[in-house]
Amino acid sequence: MATPFPFGSGNVLTAAQLNAITTLPVSTKTASYVLTVADLGTRVVMNSASATTITVNTSIFGASDKVEILNIGTGVCTVTAGTCTVGTTGSLALAQNGGGTLTFISASASVFTASASLSGLTLVTPTSTANTGGTVTVTGGKVNVAGSSSVSLNGVFTSTFQNYMVLLDTFQSSSGTPAVTLRLRVAGTDTTSGTYTFGQVYGLFTGSTGGGGSTSATSFAIFAANTTQNQSTTLQIFAPQAATRTTYSSMGLAHDALSMHAGFQSDSTQFDGFTIIIASGNYSGNITVYGYQKS
Repeated sequence: MATPFPFGSGNVLTAAQLNAITTLPVSTKTASYVLTVADLGTRVVMNSASATTITVNTSIFGASDKVEILNIGTGVCTVTAGTCTVGTTGSLALAQNGGGTLTFISASASVFTASASLSGLTLVTPTSTANTGGTVTVTGGKVNVAGSSSVSLNGVFTSTFQNYMVLLDTFQSSSGTPAVTLRLRVAGTDTTSGTYTFGQVYGLFTGSTGGGGSTSATSFAIFAANTTQNQSTTLQIFAPQAATRTTYSSMGLAHDALSMHAGFQSDSTQFDGFTIIIASGNYSGNITVYGYQKS
């Protein structure tokens, strides 16, 4: 039971209400939400499997006002500055079971204090996906691909994180051992110019080694798929949101070899997504994106 806060002139409080003085009123949201004055002194609980935002606007709250925020959904909830500034020493992206307190220092400025430090990696859910052929489903942030020749993830790179890890697991091709590549993406469009530079080294399990690369490719090479064996790799993508070149590295199993790649995309573009492409046929597998905490 919660007290009827804020108190009004002439209110009569019962003993039960006074005993519940430490119990915050709670409201649960299942979609992105804009804070209102009714949220003052309450706990806003986000519960969504998709990425959501809590927007903070100016002239709603005053100095010393507080709102608690808790995310219990599998989708990441991001505390977002609307017309009111939101400062923090940590991250404004709340993974499942993350939360904290929004404290206002004026009508136009606030500070978010996380109730506990977030883990080093935070699951990032794409704002939308696009695919050529097959089907794509997103469950708890993981993107499952079934029989597509290309799949795009939008809205996964933001200013919340500087660097990202992308896991590609249980990949299989529909035929042969075609190459799987990655293109960077902005505002729903792939960058396809010959501005990708990369190098590759590999070691076959038979003991032989090799390598290659390109200085004017239209995508980053990742690995070669296979029809009967699951292929997996880990991608590191560095500073895709910075207005400078974006670099990457990868290491994983490619057909019957250990394969490693590294390179850069030379455009000074703030990318917000990427596309995974197979050279021929289609592929099935999982794509999962994590953001590295900045501190």
